[in-house]
Amino acid sequence: MILAIITGSTADEYVATTASRLAKQMKSEVNLLYVIEVDRKLPIDMEVPAETEKGEIALSKIEEVMSRFKVKSKGEILQARFSGSAILSQSENIGADTIILAHSKNISDNLYDNICEYVTDNTKCDVIMCSTKE
Repeated sequence: MILAIITGSTADEYVATTASRLAKQMKSEVNLLYVIEVDRKLPIDMEVPAETEKGEIALSKIEEVMSRFKVKSKGEILQARFSGSAILSQSENIGADTIILAHSKNISDNLYDNICEYVTDNTKCDVIMCSTKE
């Protein structure tokens, strides 16, 4: 199983294309994940309609990309305090062999700014990072 992280950015298409090609090669399915980070001041399960709509739009755009490759995919939206831990939790829940995400160029002392670093340092599976020049 491949876990592809969708963020609503321009890099999503690269992530989806990479995931699709790998899935075809591995004869695997792709689980698409969009994470809504919920501020600590709010209840974790509080509905965030605007963010949910962004996630649904991002996932439907990427599911179109996936269908061109004729790869089975399933999209999910999760709410969490920190995307990194949600990604790791989801990868374990679905038994992911590989996580594919867009490389973030954020360099910060704040753990919450370094999702890619957090995922690569703490996962039990392979990680592929897609980078764009934007």
